[in-house]
Order: sequence, then C-alpha cells, then structure tokens
Amino acid sequence: MLIAMVCGLILTFGKRIEDLSYQTYLQNLRINAAIDLSTIREKFEAQMVDRVLRLNQLASALAANPDMNQTEFNIKAVDFLLQSNDVINIAAAPDLVVEMVFPKTGNETVLGLNYRNHPKQYAKVREALRSRRGQIDGPVQLVQGGRGLILRQPVFARQGTSSAEEPWGIVSVVLDYDSFINSISSDHLTAQYDIVLRERRPDNRPGTELLLGEVAALSRDPVVMTVNVPLGVWELAATPIDGWPKHRPMYLWHWFLRVLFASLVGFGLFYVLRLADNRRRAESRLTNGIEALPHGFVMFNPEGELVAMNKRYAEMHGASSVVRLGVHYEDIVKSSLSKGIIRSAIGREEEWLEEWRNRPLDGSLDPEQVLPNGRIIQTSDRLMDDGSVVGLRIDITDLKRAQQAAEAANKAKTDFMGVLSHELRTPLTVILGHARLARHIDRLPPAKALEDALAAHPEAAQEIKPLLDALTSQVTGMMARLERSGDHLLSLISEILDFAKLESGSQTLQCETRNIDDIVGPVEDQMRPMIEEKGLHFNVKADTGDIHADPSRIRQVLINLVGNASKFTKEGGIDLTVKVGDDEVEFSVKDSGIGIPEDQVNRVFEAFHQVDSTSTRQFGGTGLGLAISRDIAEAHGGTLTASSVPGEGSTFVLRLPRTAHDATVDNSDDTRRNLVA
Repeated sequence: MLIAMVCGLILTFGKRIEDLSYQTYLQNLRINAAIDLSTIREKFEAQMVDRVLRLNQLASALAANPDMNQTEFNIKAVDFLLQSNDVINIAAAPDLVVEMVFPKTGNETVLGLNYRNHPKQYAKVREALRSRRGQIDGPVQLVQGGRGLILRQPVFARQGTSSAEEPWGIVSVVLDYDSFINSISSDHLTAQYDIVLRERRPDNRPGTELLLGEVAALSRDPVVMTVNVPLGVWELAATPIDGWPKHRPMYLWHWFLRVLFASLVGFGLFYVLRLADNRRRAESRLTNGIEALPHGFVMFNPEGELVAMNKRYAEMHGASSVVRLGVHYEDIVKSSLSKGIIRSAIGREEEWLEEWRNRPLDGSLDPEQVLPNGRIIQTSDRLMDDGSVVGLRIDITDLKRAQQAAEAANKAKTDFMGVLSHELRTPLTVILGHARLARHIDRLPPAKALEDALAAHPEAAQEIKPLLDALTSQVTGMMARLERSGDHLLSLISEILDFAKLESGSQTLQCETRNIDDIVGPVEDQMRPMIEEKGLHFNVKADTGDIHADPSRIRQVLINLVGNASKFTKEGGIDLTVKVGDDEVEFSVKDSGIGIPEDQVNRVFEAFHQVDSTSTRQFGGTGLGLAISRDIAEAHGGTLTASSVPGEGSTFVLRLPRTAHDATVDNSDDTRRNLVA
C-alpha cells in the first residue's frame, strides 16, 4: 500500500510537471507563431497603406474631374501601375459601369462591365457607396481569367452647380491575388501554418470577406492579431497545419523516464521494506527456532560477553544470578566449577580451567556435565568468523539412558544368540552322528548278525533277504537326507554363533604366516565333490606364495563364496583364482550363475539381507555369510567386493595384505552398524 502511494505520488507530481512543461512548450509555440504572423501583418499593412493611398489619390482626381477621359485616366493610373508590379488593371466605373481601364491590353473584356449585372459584386459596391468607405474584395474570379484582389474606393463628385457631392461611381484596382499573397507571406510559413486573413466589421464581428485561408482553421485555437488598414479592420490568424501538438516533443520518453524513476523508487522501497521484513521475519524465526530447541543455546561476543541465550539455557543454570546478558563466559564457567557440575574438573579446577581456555572452538563436544538435578549435559562451542562464540548445551540424559538400555538389550540378545546357538549345536551334533551311523546300518553288529543268521538258513534267506535289503536301502536314504538337512542346519547355527561372537567382541583372529596352498587346497578338496555332483566344473588356479592371516577364517570366507557360487549356478562352472602380489593377495571367485540385480550388488553384504526375500525363493540361508565374510576381510585390513551381470554370473574379490595386521576383529559401533544395516 505504501509503495503504491509513493509511486502514485511520484506519477501525479510527474503529470503536474508534464502539464506545466506542456503549457510552457505550447506558449512558446504560440509566441513563435505570433512572431511569424507579425511579419505577415507588417507586410500586409505596408502594402495596403501604400496602395490605398494611391487609390485615394486616383479617386480624388476623379472626384475633381468627373469628366476625365481615357487618356487623362491613363496618365493618372500609370504611376500606380509603375509602383506596383502585381497590379493587373485599374478601372473607373462611373454610374457603376466600367468605362475606363488601364492598361487596356488584355483587359478589353472588363470594359462595359456593369456591376448591377453581378449581384455579388453589386452588393459590395452599393455598401461602399452607402458607407462612403473603401473595400477589399477577394479572391475574385476575374472575367479576363485568373484570381484577383480588388481594392475599391467610392467616388463622390459635385454635379453641375450643386455644392453637394453625389455618388459618381467606383474606382478599383485589381491586384494579382497569388502575387500579392506571396509578397506578404513566404513558403516556409504557409508550409508550417494555416493562415487566415478576414475582415472585421465595425461592430467587431467577422465580416464576409475572407482574403486568405479557410474559416475552418479558426476552430483550432489559432493565434489571432488585428490588422488596421485604411480600408477597414482585418483579423489575421494562424494555426499549425497539423494543429497544436497534444504533447511536447519526446513526451513518451519523458513519461518512460518518469515511470522508470517511479518503478526504481518503488522497487527500491519494496526492496528496502522486503529486506526489513525479511530481517524481522528472520530474527523472529531465529528467536523462535532458538527457543524451540530442546537444547540450551548461548552466544558470546568477541569480548566473551553473553549477548543471546534461550530459556532452556537459563533453566539449565537454574535461578543463578550469574547467567545474565553481559556476563563474561569465564565467570559462568567458574561458577559451574565452584558448584562441582563438571565432574572431570573436581579436584583439579585450576588445571581444568587452563585446559578450557586453550580448548579448540571447532564445535567438538566437551566432557559431560552433571547438573544438580541429575540431568547430564554435553557442551559444544564453535568460533564464528567475527570472533563470536556460539554454544549448545545438549541434554543427553535420555540419550544416555537409552544408550545404556540399548547396550544392555544388545548384550542380552547377543548372549542369548550365543547360548542358543551353542545349545542347539550340541544336540544337533549328536543327531548327525547317529544319522551317519544309521546311514551305514549294514555295518552295524546287529545287521551283520542278521546276515549270518540268514546265511545259516538258506531256505529262509531267499525270501527274507530282498525285504532286508529294501529296508536297509530305505533307512540309508532317510539317514542321508537327515544328514544333509542336519549339516545345513548346523551351518546356519554356526553362522549365527559367529555373528553373535562378532557382535559381542569375543571373536579374535589367530594370524600366522601360511602358504597359499595350505589355505586354498582344503577349500578345493571340500568343495569340489559338491560342485561336480551338480554337474558343474570347478577350476582352481593359485599363484605360489605366503600370507600372514588366520587360515581358518580365510578358508571360511572362501568356502562361503564358493558355496554361494555353487548355490546360484545351474550350469557352467566356478573359477577360484588367487593372485599373489608384492603387498597384496587377491582371491577371486567367479561363477556363471544367475547374477545379482544392479540395485542389489551393494546390499548383499548387509546382515540378514536376501536378494530374493519372498517366501517362494529358491535358495535358502540366513543372509549372514557375506556379512561375516566382509567383517573377517576388514579385520585382516582387506576388502571384499562384488560385481555382477544379471544372467551371466557374479564375481567376488577378496583382497588381503600379505604383511602382519592387527589380528582382532573390529568390534566398534560403526562395524556393528554395518553388519546389521
């Protein structure tokens, strides 16, 4: 609203200035027109006065000699003709009939002209005789052709012995109209103005004579001036041909500048108001945001004086009078030390205060503080570019309690998984042992005794032997399936137990320097029968050399990788390649199986993650094997990566350093988060 008012005021003021400027400009145009018009008036007055004087002389001569003949008339008229080069003829019309004309050559048709036979001219002639005043008539179409300007002067003479003057007739001078107009005007004026010259009657009303121009031009607010000549009063007016301009030159440009100026002022005002409003809003948002923080917020200026804080910060310090605007930061710290809030400073206050003064102001967390109400506070200070210090006081009481509860729950879960896995594996081992014995039932003593009994009674053996073989075959098949399922269950329980050990931090590496063949050979011997049983080929190619690592754990990783490759490969084969470098050993397991979708490659190492997690998936497993394998690789200081092309196969690469490494599995929070992500 304010911006609109200011812009409106500027534009209103601009319009007023434009109106005044236009009036001034228009006044200057009218003054210039009047100056140009005065030139015409001066020429018109000079020409008319001269001609009327000589016409009056001729009229006086006729009045004095009413019986003047043509020769005498020629003598009088010749002077007039010689002094005016625009005179067409000079005529005398006693009793209103033209009887004398000079020069006669070319004007023969004028002789005998009876004004009474020309109503328009007769009316004017009668008016001249009645008023005893001369007249100017024109432009008139002449009987001899062309346009003329006629100056008439009535002649009164004494008739006989009478002393009274009676109307004798009219003496007139016919001027070439175009030549006369050119003599009083100029081309540049006629090209610039519509000029009107007309007679004014004695009562100051317009007369019937229009000597120059058109009456319509008088309706366009002309510049008007009066011309006084002996033959009457005339009105000279001029108006520009295209009319007076509606606006001064560069009107639109001036308005553009005004609008631009108003726009700039408006935009500037809007920008200033917007900045002010944004600043108010920013300050309000900042204040509200700071107050909405669940933590304490405080700011100290470069001199260390408290300049801003929220209510939460004040509440943390209780009703202490020390915490107030303007107090120095160090005074607040000393107050906290005296109250024993900072546990790590108890008994070493001066030393701790010196350490605090030299602390890095990079936003790192300072030691915890325990408030009198038992709440635990973590402090964090950061130095700003201008030397100010911004601090956060974070209440971590609930976080600490939640962390302790989570650690307790995680420990309980880990302990439970470890105990459960151990308790499950023990009876399962017994079950598998009996299953293996039962799978070879024909070797047990009761079975051999039964065979001996049948051999002793051949007559019964022929009938019983087939039944016994069928029973033995059925039991052997059942035990084989039971053993396979038991082995699978045992491997799952072993993975869960390993994972539990990794989470609990009880899993360690027993590293030693071993030959590569000692690690790869057992893996090949164990996995080849299973792979070839599926109709797949198993190619193993290993460089010679040694490595410092936990051989059992590396075998575990390789068996897991080869087992996974076998599980997901239906045709083709598996390649196990080992390359020994100067500083690194690379184990590569490549298969021609179903492959892994591109968006799943980076997730196969997540704990419990399955590429196909639906209930109908074809391949089982806990999803822990690769997570454990990667953790073992990282514990050796190495890496385990995967690449795959769906439908063509996958490649897993284990890279391990050849030299000694810290032989302890990393049990940090980050590692465990990676395992269960």
